[in-house]
Amino acid sequence: MRHKWFVLLFLNFLVFTGFFTYSVWEKEKIRKTGRLVFLPLVLSDPRSLFQGDYMILNYDWQVLDTEKNANAPKRGCLVFRIQKEELVPIRLQKDFTNLSFGEHCLKYYRSGFQLKIGAESYFFQEGDAPFFSEAKFAGIRFLEADNSGDKLLIGLFDKNKQKLGQKKGN
Repeated sequence: MRHKWFVLLFLNFLVFTGFFTYSVWEKEKIRKTGRLVFLPLVLSDPRSLFQGDYMILNYDWQVLDTEKNANAPKRGCLVFRIQKEELVPIRLQKDFTNLSFGEHCLKYYRSGFQLKIGAESYFFQEGDAPFFSEAKFAGIRFLEADNSGDKLLIGLFDKNKQKLGQKKGN
């Protein structure tokens, strides 16, 4: 009986490890080969006593007409185009099909009236808040070839689209 439990635990460990490894591999693929686009930010900068310094990322979704998209599904595809390296949202739709030439998708979900893409906070080392106060864009990478909607937040950028967080003098 003990042997069966050991085998069952070992198989569960292998499945978990395999799933975890695959997830890391997918994110690394996005980080290395994904296209970089910038999302305009409307920022707030709270502090958390338990989590340290972080920034809530509020994206500028003003292009999306809230009345037009009020009946959009709670989860789905944020269809966008890329203009001057910036992500320009076009519409919300249920699935990742029926895209025109030059359109791409990101997974989204709605929480109340807020549209979220799964990258709504950016953590940084305590004391580095001044380096990130100039943030005007969030940089994300996504794979153009597939329309899975997966993305990876890679950093915050200033108005000239230069990555923030590099301490002066280093």
